[in-house]
Amino acid sequence: MNYAIILAGGIGSRFWPLSRELEPKQFLSVCLKRPMIEETICRIDKLIKKENIYIAANKNHSRKIKKCLRHLHIPKENFLFEPQTKNTLAPIALLSKRINTQDKNAVIAVLPSDHFIRYQKRFLDLLSEGIDMARFSFIVTLGIHPQRPETGYGYIKINPKPLSPQSSGKTENLKIYGVQRYIEKPKLSRAKSFIKDKRYYWNSGIFIFRPDVMLGEIKKFRPGAYKIIMGIKNKKDLNKIWPGLPCVSIDYAIMEKTKKAVLLPADYGWVDMGSWQAIEEIVRKDKDGNIFRGKYIDIGSKNTTVWSDNRLVVTLGLEKAIVVDTKDAILVCSKNKSQEIKKVVQILKQKNFKKEI
Repeated sequence: MNYAIILAGGIGSRFWPLSRELEPKQFLSVCLKRPMIEETICRIDKLIKKENIYIAANKNHSRKIKKCLRHLHIPKENFLFEPQTKNTLAPIALLSKRINTQDKNAVIAVLPSDHFIRYQKRFLDLLSEGIDMARFSFIVTLGIHPQRPETGYGYIKINPKPLSPQSSGKTENLKIYGVQRYIEKPKLSRAKSFIKDKRYYWNSGIFIFRPDVMLGEIKKFRPGAYKIIMGIKNKKDLNKIWPGLPCVSIDYAIMEKTKKAVLLPADYGWVDMGSWQAIEEIVRKDKDGNIFRGKYIDIGSKNTTVWSDNRLVVTLGLEKAIVVDTKDAILVCSKNKSQEIKKVVQILKQKNFKKEI
């Protein structure tokens, strides 16, 4: 059967001050009619049953996430509330083990909870193709054609010659490629060179695999983590053993090393809601390239985003700027520095600004 693991453990620091530790972006309905995590679950309900959807989140968000998703009737045993944030390897490994125990024919799709997808049918068709391919022991990732030189995304370099996979025929001209290497958040000059080279794709963070295959690769490349995961039998074990797990991403721990990784090119209107500049790919701009939300007055600004909760925001002659006003914090930054907003959150922690984090 088909299963999904929804990753909802991040805090969305690059989306500050709207996204906070206790109100992270996956619970916000930015540019959507419902919270992003709810949108993620409802997007796949034609392909994956609710009882086969698992949620990995931080224990600090347990009440909020249960309240947010109560009406979707996700079984309570399908929630993994991590005692500590350990990046993505640990929750994927533990939930893969749990699913593999109950269904030896399972295929799992791992999905971030903070994506905007414009063409939903196309996405489901590609996800279905990926599930079919994963049955042949591939670890499938969906790669996005780069639209611009982006320094905030990871990249995947493919082998130029496509493989000849089994296909269900849901999509036309389907090609799948072996993965040559992963590149994490390159410098601008390097990102510009990737745009010209058709072998590079954005890493969407979506992975599809059989749990026995993934667990085998974890045992091979991270034997220490595998041993710890196998030792977790109940909630008591989870709280006791979890701190010993490495804080590492599935990308770095497994995907960069495995020979089973393949990439399926994807074109379904994907936007990673990872920074304020992502808003530009979704919201319509005015004739001067501006986006305004809330109460505002503007004179002569260009290519500027203004987001206000309540107060009136007045802007004069700004260019390529971002202004975000919330009840207790204001962000003003140049667009070319939007990926560095996470540094602000680090400084807030150092200075003990608890309410603003």
